Amino acid sequence: MSTQPYLRYPHIHGDMVAFTADDGVWLAASSGGRAWRLTSTRAPVRTPRFSPDGTHIAYVSEVDGQPEIFLADIDSGEIRRLTYWANRLTILLGWHPDGRILTATNAGEAHRTQVVRALDTQGSWERLPYGPVSGMALSSSGTVVVSTQNMRPHAHWKRYRGGTAPKLWLD
Repeated sequence: MSTQPYLRYPHIHGDMVAFTADDGVWLAASSGGRAWRLTSTRAPVRTPRFSPDGTHIAYVSEVDGQPEIFLADIDSGEIRRLTYWANRLTILLGWHPDGRILTATNAGEAHRTQVVRALDTQGSWERLPYGPVSGMALSSSGTVVVSTQNMRPHAHWKRYRGGTAPKLWLD
């Protein structure tokens, strides 16, 4: 059994690559060379994403037991926790072209569907007008691509296999 950590969730911005390994967020030059560790909480992390200007990295960490959104300043190394949602279904989708972080969560929702929230770098958020999602991409031109959640309807226990795949929507 190998004890070497493996690299996950790569994200490229310019000549830099962000990725996770050994319960931390790491940065490296895309041309190769030595990587350096950005976080050191030794808690599960996932989906580091560069801000549009490349100065920050948003990521999900489970440092307190539940996935929450964190923001790291690349130059100073300062890390701030942005959410206190305490919800197992919180995911990071990426960045809005205006500099807000796109997330999906069902925290505080009446139903268990994940909704898109735009989170500013101070922790304030706004619910965006999209339905249940598990993935989203937004271009600077305004084009939006949304993938729906992979739902298992109640008929699944009867071995019904049709209609459970996620759908891809383009606006």
